[in-house]
Amino acid sequence: MFRSNVLTSAACLVLLLTAATVRAEYPTTTIFRSGDNGYRVFRIPAVIAAANGDLLAFAEARQGGDASEIDLVQKTSLDGGKTWGELVVIQESDHFRSLFADDAPAITIGNPAPVVDLLNEKHPGRIWLPFTLENDRVFVVYSDDHGKQWSERREITQSVKKEEWGWYATGPVQSIQIQNGPHRGRLVIPADHRLGDDGKDRGALGAHLVYSDDHGQSWEIGAIDDDYEDTMDSNETAVVELSDGTLYINTRDQHGKAPGTRGEAWSRDGGLTFESRHDQYPHFRPTAEVLDPPVVQCGLLRTVGDVVVLSGPDDNGPSGTGRSDLRLRFSRAGADDWQDGPLVHTGPAAYSGMVQIDYKHIGVIYEAGSKSPYESIRFSIVPVAEFQ
Repeated sequence: MFRSNVLTSAACLVLLLTAATVRAEYPTTTIFRSGDNGYRVFRIPAVIAAANGDLLAFAEARQGGDASEIDLVQKTSLDGGKTWGELVVIQESDHFRSLFADDAPAITIGNPAPVVDLLNEKHPGRIWLPFTLENDRVFVVYSDDHGKQWSERREITQSVKKEEWGWYATGPVQSIQIQNGPHRGRLVIPADHRLGDDGKDRGALGAHLVYSDDHGQSWEIGAIDDDYEDTMDSNETAVVELSDGTLYINTRDQHGKAPGTRGEAWSRDGGLTFESRHDQYPHFRPTAEVLDPPVVQCGLLRTVGDVVVLSGPDDNGPSGTGRSDLRLRFSRAGADDWQDGPLVHTGPAAYSGMVQIDYKHIGVIYEAGSKSPYESIRFSIVPVAEFQ
């Protein structure tokens, strides 16, 4: 009898461990696939829901690596992410050639950080799309017809980049509009920078926020992580608004000496300053151990029930360490208490983002494949009930 109980307990433990690592089957589509439309690879996804409910997926369409010829492209879903339309090039790299000398190398356009302005009375639902040129100069375009057409580009570099900053990236992930409190209506773009030469991916790292209080007519620098000696090498960053109007910011730690691979901060003034809530770290503090991706970009979303969700690979997932096993982690306590959520993809996976589809579902956009995370960009529909 005693032996039987032991075996039963062991079997239950195996079942529990299996349940924690087996991926549920969520409805999934492939939005972009390497080799399609004449592009070698698609990377750096972002997704938003337009005011009319259409979903817009953005990506860098590349001919090679980070410094290759890169266009900014878009696909649209009219049915909540079940199917996607034709690829549309919304920023063609060759259209920027006049800004360079005749012998300019391949031009890179990227780091999409879209946001929908739901509180603009003159232009309700206007979509703003910040992006970068050569990880150096910053531009915005907007759409007043839910992403069907885009305005002429406008450069905002002088307003949002300090002279000592070299490398610069917006997002890459969706930006937000503050919906509550004294800063209601403010558009907030998460971004990062490096000290040094323009566009060069070297030098001390820091994260910052960019904001607009006049519906995108002007842009300013907000909070800055400018303590480059605190062992937290903040990098690609995401932001959400909590129910009380506080902003929660989560950043990639680019191999800093701080514990773990992520940092987190809060802002009670609409993104003008960072608060780490930690004596040792002035801006970002190391996150809880459950936030355990490898060094990689991650996405944030606040969903139904004031639940905050973080998307990203799981360094302790069933495939082992590295960029694999796209998992959702979530917090029901204002991003103070995290726990593991569903495994969306088993196997190679990297950059990701999320969007609220409707009251019952969120969508997860992510890089994934069978042998490499950069084989495709996929979209999975996950029930909100997974976090309740």
